[in-house]
Amino acid sequence: MIIEGLLTTCDFQGQPHVAPMGPVVDEKLEHWRLRPFQSSSTFENLRRYPYAVFHVVDDVLSLAQTALGLESDLQFAKVDNCWILPSACHWYRLQVTEWDLSESRSDAQAVVLEQRIQRPFWGWNRAKHAIIEATILLTRRHILESSFIEQELGRLESAVEKTAGTRERQAWELLRQQVKEGR
Repeated sequence: MIIEGLLTTCDFQGQPHVAPMGPVVDEKLEHWRLRPFQSSSTFENLRRYPYAVFHVVDDVLSLAQTALGLESDLQFAKVDNCWILPSACHWYRLQVTEWDLSESRSDAQAVVLEQRIQRPFWGWNRAKHAIIEATILLTRRHILESSFIEQELGRLESAVEKTAGTRERQAWELLRQQVKEGR
């Protein structure tokens, strides 16, 4: 199964680099497959330093911001040369043990070195699901027709209007603004 969240790695200066990621995991969350594109900063960081932290989050605004390469209000803490998001529900410190570089989207097998639950997971409502789907659409603007994206956003908007809280409304407005500005 794929679990969606945020992955932190260390950049060339030892600073945090955060990116959305959907690793493939088993149901016990013991075996992980990270799949960064070889052209990505996440890939470069993991090849140089094979440790990362995967964060389970329930804040779609941060997820949308990082997916679109925008500034976010995420705060980081350094633990054992890895960057942790204190706002995450729980996290898994991973070590990449094996690589398959035969495709442009690499396959990195990883093991869990440590895990921690920081707070309860609030869960997802319809607005959060809609924002995740809309964010994924916007990350694919280079391969999707703008009319299709607009149509899908129109379809998803009802869920946001009916079930969103403050952060979800901020995320939705951010996505709409990105579409409007053609970014």
